[in-house]
Amino acid sequence: MTSIPTLTDAQWETLIAAADTFVGEVSADSLIQSLGSHTFSDNPSYESTLRAFAVDRPSTHVDDYKRDVAVRFLFTQTEANLQSLRTLLNLLDYRASSLIFTGHACAFRNLSFKQREAVLLGWSTSRLPPLRMMYRTFYSLSVLPYFKVSGLAAPAMRFPLRNPDADDHERYASKTFYRYKMITQAELLRSTFDVVIIGSGSGASVSATRIAQAGYSVLVLEKGRYYHQDELNMTMDEASAALYENKGLFESEGRNITCLAGSTFGGGSTVNWSASLKPSAKARHEWAVQHGAKFYATREYDRALTSVCEFMGVSDKHIVHSRANQIILSGSEKIGSPAHAVPQNTGGHTHRCGFCGAGCRFGEKQGGVARWFVEAAKHGAKFLDQALVRKIRTKDGRAIGVDITAYGFHELFVPAKLVVCAAGSMNTPVVLQKSGFTNKNIGRHLHIHPVVFTYGVWKDIEFNAHGEAILTAVNTEVDDLDGQGYGAKVECLIHQPSLMFAGMPWRGADDYKKTLAKFNNIATFISIARDRGEGEVYYDAKTGTQGFRYQVNEFDRHSIAEGIIKIAEICLAESVNEIHAAETRIPPFIATAEDHEQGRLSPRFQAWCETVRRYAGTPFSSIIGTAHQMSTCRMGSSPVTSATKTTGELWECKDLFVTDASVLPSASGVNPMITVMSTAEIIAGNIVKRLAELKQTGAAELDVPSKL
Repeated sequence: MTSIPTLTDAQWETLIAAADTFVGEVSADSLIQSLGSHTFSDNPSYESTLRAFAVDRPSTHVDDYKRDVAVRFLFTQTEANLQSLRTLLNLLDYRASSLIFTGHACAFRNLSFKQREAVLLGWSTSRLPPLRMMYRTFYSLSVLPYFKVSGLAAPAMRFPLRNPDADDHERYASKTFYRYKMITQAELLRSTFDVVIIGSGSGASVSATRIAQAGYSVLVLEKGRYYHQDELNMTMDEASAALYENKGLFESEGRNITCLAGSTFGGGSTVNWSASLKPSAKARHEWAVQHGAKFYATREYDRALTSVCEFMGVSDKHIVHSRANQIILSGSEKIGSPAHAVPQNTGGHTHRCGFCGAGCRFGEKQGGVARWFVEAAKHGAKFLDQALVRKIRTKDGRAIGVDITAYGFHELFVPAKLVVCAAGSMNTPVVLQKSGFTNKNIGRHLHIHPVVFTYGVWKDIEFNAHGEAILTAVNTEVDDLDGQGYGAKVECLIHQPSLMFAGMPWRGADDYKKTLAKFNNIATFISIARDRGEGEVYYDAKTGTQGFRYQVNEFDRHSIAEGIIKIAEICLAESVNEIHAAETRIPPFIATAEDHEQGRLSPRFQAWCETVRRYAGTPFSSIIGTAHQMSTCRMGSSPVTSATKTTGELWECKDLFVTDASVLPSASGVNPMITVMSTAEIIAGNIVKRLAELKQTGAAELDVPSKL
């Protein structure tokens, strides 16, 4: 078993000194006085909670803090990122190098609190990207672990870490949820399958269902774990460790992008926020004309979109908007900006839950687990979780099965007439690269829909969004800045502390704790770009590490900035008190009565917008995230420019198909679930045709799986 990396005592001391600076001890009286009318808590013990929170810091929970950093960060990082951290910590411990980076000829950990605070603030606004990168590294290793180990942060923010409605009688207790049975090793060793599907996300769920409905035997393999509804009562921090890739801390090489990707049975459809948007006409035209995927321009694809939406009961007719989503709609209307409701895959029912990022406890979200795989199971499909696919085997130019590690550490070969790879855009190219495929487009052309947060603070609104829908509204005014469908959309972020405050600008410990205490008066919005820029996913066979590289290009940075400005205009129309962009060099906009009266024409506001345009989305400064990864095995009309044919079949290998977001020719420009599912619907039809051909030609009977 792989051991968990650790740090030296001196390195830990430096890291903890930084953490205690970011979330340091502050004056309790000042903290309480700062809230004023920002809090409406009627809890008589709330003041004592705030007083304890004021003096709380990571070192108060030092053992838990070190354990969380080791397990969540050190264990999940590439060797390059890990070595970079250790080098940084060492440099700050030597007098000469510390003088260069801090201006003090002594170790960083030996500086006073005020000196450390000044150093970190200087890094955060530095013109030098390496210093901003150092700030970003320390910030993420301080704030996020603190939320996980502190028992005081959530009560101070007036936020329930677990869904208080988790055991609601009508929504949970009185329901009977489908329970999947994972195939046993004994059963697997005596079974044969027409198709093995790697992964269980949106594309896999549609593929498995349609293939099984056509009468073919299917085995779905998932490297993550299956959780039944009675286990889905997690905090978001617990869910990050259990349901997400790399325990929720999957960062790019250089650590400038943070990636959220589902890694559990059901994949992204288990942890997404129910948004069910269809791809735009411009995206479909681009894919059909520029990439040769002509089906995107046909009625066949129209029918696929309709089919998947009807199957999940996608609708915008039963939405009850949260206060934050209503702000998008009403603020947009006031400024004459286009906005509309986002359809939800909730079976035509109202779905009020702010915890769906931790899996849908109530089975209301009709994704892979709640809907598609139930149907697949009815038609004989089998499932195996915690099964790692090491490689796809081939013979005479066609796929013949997969080598897996499952049931602990047992290594097995599972033969199949046809293999479907749907492990997600960050994993499918790695599986293919490990299997020996060499097309240069495998792993390239990564699109991520880069996201930057913006925060609105209303002293007279308490959001209580844990019991409300997450993402039900979208503003589209700046989503086509180039006339070709590229720009940014404005949507809501899930109201969860560890995500919201991952990007909150830090302007000193006192300001930060005061902002945390206003948590329930804050709504967080996202500027989410349809990116023209590209990155890549890689696998290093020598070291056994995998990762991704991505830099936001100038056009996409501009798109992000315009999205942030649109968010600010909407918030200003809704009488916001403060606006914070997720970039320390952009000062908060504190709105006055005159600003509200003048609206977006306010000279102060216009000056602030120019600062946003200058700094938003810059590397190692703005906190940039992604929850949508696409195109790393994109389809196209030539192996020179694409990894897969427009049928979904790999150019290099017959009977090996890809049906996840990695086949999309470029960024979808919308939350991609519906696009992925409808594309998988088309490819599944091609797979069924191929299986019929194999049956007609009398393909050889398969051997049963075997131990290696």
